[in-house]
Amino acid sequence: MRIVLITEGTYPVVTGGVSTWCDQLIVGLSEHDFDVVALSGSGAKIVWELPPNVRKVRVIPVWGPPAAPLRAGPRRRSSIDSTQAALAQLWDAALGPDVDDAVERTTNALRQLVDISDRIGLSHALATRGSVAAILGAWSRQAVSAGERQISVADAVMAAGIVDRALALVDNRFAKADVIHASSNGPSSLLALAQSWRHGTPILLTEHGVYLRERYLALYAAKMTWPVRRAVTAFLRRLCQVVHLHAHMVLPVNQFNARWERRLGAAPERIHTITNGVDPAKFRMVTTEPEVPTISFVGRIDPLKDLETLISAFALVRARVPDAQLRIFGPTPPENVSYKARLVALALSLGINDAVRWEGPSQGSRPAIEAGHLVALSSVSEGLPFTLLEAMMCGRATVNTDVGGVAECLDEHQTTGMLVAARDHVAFAEACVALLSDSQLRFAMGTAARRRALAEFTLERCLHRYREAYLAARDGRLLKQTPQHAAKRVHGKHAARVPAPVLTGRQFRLLA
Repeated sequence: MRIVLITEGTYPVVTGGVSTWCDQLIVGLSEHDFDVVALSGSGAKIVWELPPNVRKVRVIPVWGPPAAPLRAGPRRRSSIDSTQAALAQLWDAALGPDVDDAVERTTNALRQLVDISDRIGLSHALATRGSVAAILGAWSRQAVSAGERQISVADAVMAAGIVDRALALVDNRFAKADVIHASSNGPSSLLALAQSWRHGTPILLTEHGVYLRERYLALYAAKMTWPVRRAVTAFLRRLCQVVHLHAHMVLPVNQFNARWERRLGAAPERIHTITNGVDPAKFRMVTTEPEVPTISFVGRIDPLKDLETLISAFALVRARVPDAQLRIFGPTPPENVSYKARLVALALSLGINDAVRWEGPSQGSRPAIEAGHLVALSSVSEGLPFTLLEAMMCGRATVNTDVGGVAECLDEHQTTGMLVAARDHVAFAEACVALLSDSQLRFAMGTAARRRALAEFTLERCLHRYREAYLAARDGRLLKQTPQHAAKRVHGKHAARVPAPVLTGRQFRLLA
């Protein structure tokens, strides 16, 4: 079978996290051939050793040089007019209310844009006349009824610059395949949609973190005006709804994601949770501890990991465990260099910079896990984190924030790992101190964690489900729900958790 795997900002140009999942999938399903299409920033280089069953790799820089505008001419003028009509429909649906036909109108507009891409190249049409007029027109029509203030031309230009870059991706074509597997919603799934509409290829979608939720968080922190954030998130929400409607199957890594996906329009019978897995042979029980009380973090240096909370918590830990150390393992992506600088400044301001060690990338996560008495995960967004699963498989105690599928990794009574609210550095510190101060508790928790990982989160089990999903998609079938997956629920206080509301219109102003 030939599979197109579409990634964004991960494999094969970045290590860790979703990239690990991609590598596991390709290596573990060696009977299939993979074409990898990777969306990335400009200048990205392949950093993974590619297995033999990767037939092709194509790295597409989302922020590469802009396309040249079209020259005037009757035929091209007609195509430009068609582009503007499609964009007007797209933005009316995006910025308008949640009426019954909003997703259908978005789908129709995107299909028209793919058709324009096939005729003249959408990137050239957008470079000639992009979304600015369509945004201004749709905003004007919708703002009157919604009571919102008008958007400025400058804001419309900025929003169009972001969205039109994503739309232009549909110009990229690749060879026919049996299945398209998008590892994220958003731009990578837009590329999958275009290919599916051209060739009728079934789409599988796996979300690790919830794409739309993470865009809400990122845009909230961005230095943009509210109208720009409102326009961009409105487009992304409609795009995610279209993808959920048209994907043959949605394969979230946890039940938290599945709840978001149902709310965004995915049919329940097409959602099949496939949890991440870890190879027990590579992550055997760790039997030693460092001499100095140590907290380990392993992962990329990224705002979603909320290392401000971890460092602030460690300052409180240090006050109660004076010789404690925090060792931070992981790469710093170029776009996050300034974020790391803020973290270093925070540690300095708290007087703990001498106890915080920036270790850089690790050769796998096991050395980082071995380096600490416990492993800390302070994220504000996660899927089903490999850091946690690998630490559990190694028998290490962990302290985690209650985001994404983290609670689903642990047991109801927190005997396999500690769970605290996100951004609560005081509670995080209390959990770390409790574990650093009690070796028997650490050992019991680590032993229980490994037992749970062996029962629920092995790589073999994960790959078996993906193998079934690929064959089912190729044959036009849906996966059968296993008794275990049908019965699986999150227990205790997490049973009633519902994802944050999907924000549109004036509601998104509350994030500003």
